[in-house]
Amino acid sequence: MVFQRLCESEGKVHLTFGHFQGEFPVLAETPDRVILGLTALERGQWGLKPGAHLTMTLSDRGLPYEAVVDFQGYGRLHGVEASHVSLPRVLRALDAHRLADYIPDRPVPCPFSDQQNNVKDGFITAFGEDGLELAPPEGVMNLGDLLRLNAQSSVELRAALGDPLALTVRVAYFGERVWGLRFVDTADPLLVGRYRQWLREALHRQAQRDRSRFSAGGMEGRNIPGKPQPILAPSAVRLLTDKDPLVLVLAEGEAFPVRLAESLGRKLGIATLDRGKGPLKPLLAGLGADETTWGRVRLVLVHHRVRGGSSLEWCRRLVEEEKCPLPILLMGTEEDAHLKRNRAVAAGAVDYLVGEPFHALRTLKALEDTLRMFA
Repeated sequence: MVFQRLCESEGKVHLTFGHFQGEFPVLAETPDRVILGLTALERGQWGLKPGAHLTMTLSDRGLPYEAVVDFQGYGRLHGVEASHVSLPRVLRALDAHRLADYIPDRPVPCPFSDQQNNVKDGFITAFGEDGLELAPPEGVMNLGDLLRLNAQSSVELRAALGDPLALTVRVAYFGERVWGLRFVDTADPLLVGRYRQWLREALHRQAQRDRSRFSAGGMEGRNIPGKPQPILAPSAVRLLTDKDPLVLVLAEGEAFPVRLAESLGRKLGIATLDRGKGPLKPLLAGLGADETTWGRVRLVLVHHRVRGGSSLEWCRRLVEEEKCPLPILLMGTEEDAHLKRNRAVAAGAVDYLVGEPFHALRTLKALEDTLRMFA
């Protein structure tokens, strides 16, 4: 899945062969090899022959890895010169000491105390079994000004876990613009246990998303010159957290639905659909919808970034054209929230929620209140 993620993100790998080295784009992955944008001129300069061993380094979800691969030949992919290397048997982590078992899709807000016990607003960039990595507030140039090596701090994990949870940590190492914060030996074992249970669930959800997104048959990069553009198939519903009651999130892309699942997935099921114009109900067959029911879905949340029109237009279509009996909530920015709430209710929605800035507990309460109202 590492190379499929690199395909998606138009990422590169670094290759070393003798005294030659360079960075090359990942064009495709197949079940037995990786196809790289390494040209005939570069192959000739390096003197590469089938079976030659190369050292490969790459970054996946912000962590560096190293592997040894074999050069397997060359060819053209959609008219682009390409070289083939074997899939690595093992990717060796280069920073095995880091507290970074789980890398969230985006940094998670996290208040913490500095050396003078002042509360600052940091951002968690990685979670580990025994601690986490924390980035400082914007504008801080020297990490040691706030926390020195071995200094103690308290971190508030409410934004990540969804429930209040504070743990005492100490600075175990300095990373690239982050502190590595390890839980102190005297930390409450019950609180640490709650954190570790959440971490296991977060890793499981991330693995489920990976398995549902990626193909065992491999993947090609999206922007290979000369590659024919695919005919887009109808969008499918993706189940991010399999739990009842189930909330269906209509949004463009997966950034917001994934964030919602990470924040609220312990309490609610989250499914997502990125869909343009057209009836919604027929697309929910995988969630049990049929001619008479809407299946497992109990609430529809329409994000302000949605394809096929505005969130208000989506709401009107659901209410007027599809006669949707489910409660509908719209979500957007806090600018003119009162006016947007009036428009949402006029379009048939139950309410308008502020999602930027995003507050997990406030959103959870609004969703649970609405579900209870329509139970």
